[in-house]
Amino acid sequence: MKLLLRSLLALALGFSFTACLFNEPIFKEGFSKTDAALAGVWAADARNGDPRKMEFAMCAPLDDDRYVLHHPAVEKDSIYYEARPLKIRDRNLLQLRVLATFSDGLPKSNAERYTLLWIEKDAVAETFRVRSLGGDGVKDKGPAQVREFLEKPESDWSTIFGEALSFRRLKDN
Repeated sequence: MKLLLRSLLALALGFSFTACLFNEPIFKEGFSKTDAALAGVWAADARNGDPRKMEFAMCAPLDDDRYVLHHPAVEKDSIYYEARPLKIRDRNLLQLRVLATFSDGLPKSNAERYTLLWIEKDAVAETFRVRSLGGDGVKDKGPAQVREFLEKPESDWSTIFGEALSFRRLKDN
């Protein structure tokens, strides 16, 4: 099964980090250092209050500039990502690159495997709100157009990012 088809199916079924994928990175420079506050095991609020539908993610620093992100961490269709932090217009982003999936293994070199997450931190509550790239405003846009849109001061990010999903920390790194 192709990564894109699985991503679209996951999007139709609910939240997915891989809602909008590109063959090439959106950003090629300007990355930030990793933030220790992101490391750990995280649980998303259960959908419709059903604890059986809780999602998990694991984030571990790979080096000073990258994380390994595993989501959904306990599912058979889980995906491993390289995550690179960015700060654009005082907002935190992670650029994700699919490294491997449990079901398909390593992606082909021409696979669509890049996307973005918008991370909103709440240091007091130790939670994160995560929005994946993929609203109507991103349709028919390439990576360069998405990058330009994000960098414009007047752009409304809510038109290209989906609904937020809140994650709370279960375990530290």
